[in-house]
Amino acid sequence: MRVRTGTLRSPRTADLVADLTERHPQWTLSLLTIPSRTEFLARALQSLAALPARARFEVVVVHNAPTDEEPRVLERRIQAMAPGLPVRVYLNASTPTIGSGRRMQLDVCRTPLVAFIDDDLTLHGDIFDAIEDTLRSTPLGIVGLPSYEEDTETRFKPRDSTPSVQLGRVRYMPVQGMLVAGYRRLFSDIGGFNPRREFWGEWTELNLRMWRHGFPTGYILDRGYLRHWHRAPESPTRNMSGRERHVLWGLMCTALEYDAVAINEATDAFWRLAQDRYLAYSFGEQPSPKQLLASVLELMPRLSREFPAIHAFADAARRHPFHLKPFEPLKREQVREILAHAEAAIAPYRAIFSDPAAPVAVTVPERPTFWQRLRGVRVGTRGVVRD
Repeated sequence: MRVRTGTLRSPRTADLVADLTERHPQWTLSLLTIPSRTEFLARALQSLAALPARARFEVVVVHNAPTDEEPRVLERRIQAMAPGLPVRVYLNASTPTIGSGRRMQLDVCRTPLVAFIDDDLTLHGDIFDAIEDTLRSTPLGIVGLPSYEEDTETRFKPRDSTPSVQLGRVRYMPVQGMLVAGYRRLFSDIGGFNPRREFWGEWTELNLRMWRHGFPTGYILDRGYLRHWHRAPESPTRNMSGRERHVLWGLMCTALEYDAVAINEATDAFWRLAQDRYLAYSFGEQPSPKQLLASVLELMPRLSREFPAIHAFADAARRHPFHLKPFEPLKREQVREILAHAEAAIAPYRAIFSDPAAPVAVTVPERPTFWQRLRGVRVGTRGVVRD
């Protein structure tokens, strides 16, 4: 195969490069859904279809429940919710927990950038250019956007009560679900989604692990926003049956995985939030000791089975370069230190944003000569570059 280098400025090559860019999107917009939220999924997909045309993305929907529909019929039905939107549908029917659904979302992603989007949202504004600009300029592991309650001006997340550090345009803090965007390979490299988070806490734990690996997370509040339609049924944090056990299990695993069992100054924030927020919203404002003890005892057989994996995870976590505790309030100096580390560490992931002025290799068909056509020779390709 002959390789020719140099500068090619022909319109044909420029058109080909543009076509390759269109056919190889940078983003996967990934939604996890269940049958009872069909109305909300349709609204979310229609908002994606209305995003600016410059955004280069494909959409993945993971149907997180058993179904009697044939997969292709299910896919066509979901595609019909927003005709023209490039949607692929996957079925997660064997163990349809949120955790297993998240792992499938990551496994089937085939683009360098991914945004995990809740199915009870709509998206507004120039969202993906805003996120890409932020990833180019700031070494973030996760980017989030503000969300508002339905069609009001009341902000839902990020909550002002959550400790954060504002530096420049970024509010550094855990990105609390809704829309979670970043580099696909980085999500995988830090271990993906924790297999012990089934219906609660997967984002809390992943954010903590991202920070401990040296990649900050945060929100940009001034470009693009989400609307949260909170009447969607079967929310694991609001109205899902059995949520108290899921929350308690997540808290127990977090304490064991990140050496937060002892109650001391370093773990005070974890225990305070566990008591005042998470147990209160899952068990009620005044959970009784009897109710808590019964729930703990119900979880003990599972804890016994999972303990070797939890112990191995905790041992690996002790080797993380940074040792933030769960829910530990961030300090400005701490954020600056981790940002400095991330500036170098993010380089392999940020390489996907190539310099538009740099030569970009593409492959174009080589035109056969008269003698090649006569002899039936198969024509190869040649590499070219453009400015």
